[in-house]
Amino acid sequence: MQTMTININEKFKLDHVDTAFSLRPFINFLRKTLKNDSSLKDKLTAFLLEKMEQFPELEGDVPIENIDKYRDILELIFVSMSNVTEDETRLPWALGMPLRPQFVYGTSAFYNLMVDGKHKRLKKAVTQGDDKMMRTRNLRIAYSFILERLYNFSPFHKNEIIHTFVDEDTGLLRHLKINIDTRFIEVTPVGELPSFAAISNHGHLDEEHGFEKLEKVLPLSMFRFRGMSVVTITDETAKYAVETIKNTIVTRHHLSENDCYCDVTKSLKTLVQNNAIDFNVTPLFRINDKLVLPHMHEIKSVLIKEDCESEAAHSAYRSFAEEYILNPRPLIYKTISSKEAKLYPFLSTCTRSGIQSFMVLPLFTNNKISGILEIYTKVPGILDEKILAMLEPAFPVLEQLVQVSIDDFNAAIDNVIKEKFTSLQPAVQWKFNEAAWHYVQEIESKGKGKIETIGFENVYPLYGAIDIRNSTVERNKAQFADLQMQFAILMETLQEVKKHYNLALTDEMIYKCRKWKNTLDENLTPHGEVKLTDFLEKEAVSFLKHFKLTHPGSAGIVEKYFEAIEETKGVVWTNRRQLEESMQMVNTAVNNYLDLMKDELQLSYPCYFERFRTDGVEYDIYIGQSIAPEKPFDILYLKNLRLWQISSMAAIAKITHDMLPRLSKPLETTQLIFIHSSTIDISFRNDERRFDAEGGYNIRYQVIKKRIDKVHVANTNERLTQPGKIALVYFNRRDADEYITHIQYLQEQGILLNDLEYLDLEELQGVSGLKALRVGINLEHDYNQAS
Repeated sequence: MQTMTININEKFKLDHVDTAFSLRPFINFLRKTLKNDSSLKDKLTAFLLEKMEQFPELEGDVPIENIDKYRDILELIFVSMSNVTEDETRLPWALGMPLRPQFVYGTSAFYNLMVDGKHKRLKKAVTQGDDKMMRTRNLRIAYSFILERLYNFSPFHKNEIIHTFVDEDTGLLRHLKINIDTRFIEVTPVGELPSFAAISNHGHLDEEHGFEKLEKVLPLSMFRFRGMSVVTITDETAKYAVETIKNTIVTRHHLSENDCYCDVTKSLKTLVQNNAIDFNVTPLFRINDKLVLPHMHEIKSVLIKEDCESEAAHSAYRSFAEEYILNPRPLIYKTISSKEAKLYPFLSTCTRSGIQSFMVLPLFTNNKISGILEIYTKVPGILDEKILAMLEPAFPVLEQLVQVSIDDFNAAIDNVIKEKFTSLQPAVQWKFNEAAWHYVQEIESKGKGKIETIGFENVYPLYGAIDIRNSTVERNKAQFADLQMQFAILMETLQEVKKHYNLALTDEMIYKCRKWKNTLDENLTPHGEVKLTDFLEKEAVSFLKHFKLTHPGSAGIVEKYFEAIEETKGVVWTNRRQLEESMQMVNTAVNNYLDLMKDELQLSYPCYFERFRTDGVEYDIYIGQSIAPEKPFDILYLKNLRLWQISSMAAIAKITHDMLPRLSKPLETTQLIFIHSSTIDISFRNDERRFDAEGGYNIRYQVIKKRIDKVHVANTNERLTQPGKIALVYFNRRDADEYITHIQYLQEQGILLNDLEYLDLEELQGVSGLKALRVGINLEHDYNQAS
């Protein structure tokens, strides 16, 4: 037992609080319990009173600097309040000042927790909140005590304080709960005590600042606090470590994946109170029940720590994890021997990293393994079953953590599927939800159900197309150039074969090859393409394969041709590969821009946005009240979309133009908009998994869209769509007026050129009277500068 005055919270400062240490409340308590009978308890009580009455000054204010004088009395108090079998070196117990975290006498266990024995100083507390928050907490403690004792009003808090500090031995946080027994504290008012009604009218006592209001009508200077607080301490570190992991799970979206799991590792270190033990928590992600290692989630494992970028390391980890999934069980290696390292390849990775002990534990969700917990250390002899016992409270939240990561991963996959492969977008998903609910209701009530048609009435359509100029011509050119090279290599191969093996059939193949090469042109008919493919892929290949089989010595000659015609690497596919790569680059850039813009458009008003892949990119946008019934629709939202439609076409043209130097095959794009001012009805086609126009008039809108992509200017052979320009097709001038206003605005901004054309278009099948606007794009405009 020790007499040492310590204040575990220097920020606990309440002005004008009259408090002093005294044994009077405790002595009065003993006197009330004294029954003057022959029981042992009564005799002990009488003995205590007799000892204390030898020091009458103890019933008054006891100066804490004189407390050592009463060490024997204080030890008697400890004995009377604790079990005689208690070891004071193991029980954290102390006596303190009323209403202050200041302690004057306690057990060795108490002072060992609070005082750094090596440096003989108080262990520094970690501040929980700012000064204002601390003062509010202190007021709550003081006034809850006053209200309970003088007004018989239940307290708002428990009589406990959490003391958090960094353990200097481990460098980790510890959380101690200080339980306060206030039975031996008296509070007496100085002067007349206001009524409860008078103080409660000045503010609700359960509000955040209720006690600050209470301080104005019931200042602490009106009260005297005398007695002693009796405290016991319980270690809440494990509880707080688990709570921290829970909070990390809740706030994970505000953290990076790496920061989230680093915080969890720190909490696990705190839980076991050992900074030399490390942890890795790894979710097991699956696609179609096959383990995958996504790059979006950095894999935390000692098995790939040495080279996290190595595919071989990832493959080794995948093999280990797949085998472990089949038989999940604790793997415990307290000391990794050289024999075990040779026997189990994954342990050799540990030894190379200097790891002395290694454990692997499975994490389960619904009885199915969902993650792996690795525990390891470079310090020998500290990893044992006790550590596993200490970790036990964390297992449920660790299992929750890995499942949350798996759910996020699956949700990301689902979002891609919805966005890239189906027409189910957030703007219209509510309608599908309703239809699904109605279907379920019918099944439950009638035993069978029918999926209702999902549609939207009176929506405004917007259509745009970004096409790669002359894609068919470019594809024919690339094919012709590659075929010319293929026939040249085939001729060279056959000539080489003839030098070494004189066969009449070889002469015939050379003749056919030369004939095909001379008759090739860029406009190969479908019938001619079939015959050409039949010659190259059947006749020529069969001849060379048979020749190689019957004349093994010719393998070196023949293999050069087969290498040349290999589609992914062969030289005779070079032009077609370059064209496809260039087209892919252009389309990817356009799609990326539209994806970015699509999300921005949803912020103003929900709309349905669908893209289609052609040789370029086409899109449909539908907007109207029926798509978002809960949000009032205004025509301003439509005008905003139409302005965006023109400006986005200009931006896309600029993006694809700037890409020209980086393309293997230079490709230009054309930009087309179809203006349709009337509303249409659309419905979801289950067979095509997309929305389409409904009704005869509405279908005409779709027909026109399909026929205007290659339309010519009336009485000319000039295509309407041209690189570096935006073409806008319409029927009535009033439909085009709004777009003309937007064009004029963009011309003033320097985005479009001052060359607006008004054009009549040729008649199409079943469509006449079409007109168009065409305007040039300022390809030198800097979109990064503010307008």
